[in-house]
Order: sequence, then C-alpha cells, then structure tokens
Amino acid sequence: MRFKYALVAFGVVCSVGVASLFSGNVLAEVNDKIELQGEEFQIAISPAYIEFDLVPGTTTSDKFRVRNVGSVETDIKIGVAPLSVSNEVTVNGTPRNEILGWTTIELDPGCEPTLEGDGFIEVHMRVKEECFVRFSTATPSNAPFGEQYMNIYFQEYTEDASGGMQMLRSIGVNVYGTNRTGESSGDMCGKLKDQKIPFWIMEAPLTTTTTVENCGRLNFRADVKIEVRNLFGKLVYDEKAPQSKMIVVDSERVIHDSWDDASIGIYKVKQTVEMLGETYVKEKWTFVIPLWLILVVLGCIVVIILAIVYDRKRRMKKAKR
Repeated sequence: MRFKYALVAFGVVCSVGVASLFSGNVLAEVNDKIELQGEEFQIAISPAYIEFDLVPGTTTSDKFRVRNVGSVETDIKIGVAPLSVSNEVTVNGTPRNEILGWTTIELDPGCEPTLEGDGFIEVHMRVKEECFVRFSTATPSNAPFGEQYMNIYFQEYTEDASGGMQMLRSIGVNVYGTNRTGESSGDMCGKLKDQKIPFWIMEAPLTTTTTVENCGRLNFRADVKIEVRNLFGKLVYDEKAPQSKMIVVDSERVIHDSWDDASIGIYKVKQTVEMLGETYVKEKWTFVIPLWLILVVLGCIVVIILAIVYDRKRRMKKAKR
C-alpha cells in the first residue's frame, strides 16, 4: 500500500511539472523593481551616436543636446578622443582616428564655458539646464577613402580637497564619418559568421547570439531581432524594433539578443538578421527547464519503471501459485 501511495504522489508531482512545462507561463515571475548600480549619471545626451559623410575640402557640423537631469548642479568636461570599442566588437585593424585632428568643439550660444583647452571644454550646468555642444569637422582635400571614428566624451567632475579635479562619472558617444569619394560596388562586404540559439537553458534570460564580420572597406549596419512562440504556436515575445548595430571596417561583432522574462516551457525561437540587403533566418526549439524539474521527471520515470517491474514480479508469483 505504501508503494501505491508513493506512486500516486509522484504522479501528482509529475502532472504539475509537466503542466507547467507545456504551458510555459505557470512559474513566470514579474519583478517591477529596478536596482541602480552605483551613482546615477546626472546628464542626458542625445543623439546616442552620429553618422555623416566626409566630403573632402568641406566642413561638416552637427551637435549634441546635453541636459542636467539630476537634482544638483554639476560640472562637465567635454572633449574628443579616439573611438574605444566595447568587448562586443573586436577590431582587427588600426583605428581610423585622423578625424580628431580635423574636428573642433564649441558650445552654442546660451551656455558659457568655464574653461577651454586643447580639444576640450568645461562647463557648469545648473539643475534642468541644457546646452548644445557643436562639433565641426573640416575634411582635408586629401582625406583618405573610407571610415573615420571618434568619441565625444562627457565627464562629470568635482574638485577634491587639494583643489584638483576628480572625475565622478564618464559617458561617451560615437561619431562615424565616411569618405565615399571613389566608392565602388565591391567596397561593401559582410559575412554572417554564426547564429546561435540555445537548445536548453535552466532559467531566463533566453539569449541568442549573432556574429557578423565586416570584410569590406565601408561600415554597414546589421539589424537583429528574435521572435518566440510557445509549444502551441502562440507568440509570447516579439521585439517591436530590431537591434541595429554598426559593423565597423576590419571588425567582427557579436550581437546578443535576449528575452528576459522567459519562463519554464518549450519554445520555438526565430532569429532574423538583415544586412546589406540580405535576410538570414534561423529557427530552433529551446527548452527552458530548471534542474529540479528534470530531476522530478527522471524520478517519475524511475518510479514508473520500478512499478512495472514490481507488477510483473507480483503477477509471476501469482501465476506460479
């Protein structure tokens, strides 16, 4: 009798586990709390990046809007620097940063710098104040064909006890300039090196990766998005807009795309990559199953096998009698 009760208990556990597995939503947990790591940056900058054409012999100007969105006044240092890339991009060649020598920065009327130096400006910003930082790039007539990169940085700082400057926080925005003079059809080249969708994960997020290589002489953008359906074909996650990532010359970029709220279930993941007029699609089933549920299922299988063996032995004993 005890064995039968144990078998029934296991059956109940298996039923709950299997039901949660196939529904894909039973154990979803919503967390509305966002915990900030470290101090909050007090300034907001837009746009997030700028792309423009470099025309030899001409000057190109553009600007960034900077706002103090914090609750206290702040001092900001603004300057130009070589473009430094994150570990998401591996640059194989030499950074094309000649553009630094062609570029000057200044504040639009309405904001006065507290200090100006070689390639940088310092400004004091009151709460809710905004300034426009203009950069002008004078492209020489003998500028080389292809890409030029630079980073415009914004640093919040304060004076320390000794009167020196101490940086509190720093953020940078990328500027991409392209000299297309003499461009030919063979200058654009991109390779989709890899598309990875996991077969099994134990918990969220459900993360896919795409590796794209720029084998040409000009930058291009790759648009990546994922779409997820549950076992019954219902759409459970769809990015409204794809991630649009710059693939710079002589680089290979790994692009991560995640569904952060994936719960227990079996899902069909569709990954779409668009670049240089081509579309690449990959679909794969992904199991989101924690280890405890796997152990429960395995336990159910073991119990069922033991039950079958026990039942056969019992019947054989009865037959011998």
